[in-house]
Amino acid sequence: MKFKDGDRVKIKPHLWWPNGAVGVVSLPPEFINEAMAGEVELTGTQRTIAGKDRIITSIWIKFDEPTMDYSDDGPYTGGEVRMEYLEPI
Repeated sequence: MKFKDGDRVKIKPHLWWPNGAVGVVSLPPEFINEAMAGEVELTGTQRTIAGKDRIITSIWIKFDEPTMDYSDDGPYTGGEVRMEYLEPI
């Protein structure tokens, strides 16, 4: 499934976002790009990396409500979510 900027999605609960969430596919905030300069290029709503045994695509989601991650950090207003955990709304 393809997701584009502005698509509303539901995040299925999983390891990194155990409570799931609802949000919108969006560009990451500028401070994310600045913080990751040189390490990761986030010029669009998604990025693809080579995993150990497969290609992994993650998409930036702006959450409707601040959301906690697996380590109880946060709450976050947005975050990167693997595509397999997203469902269109």
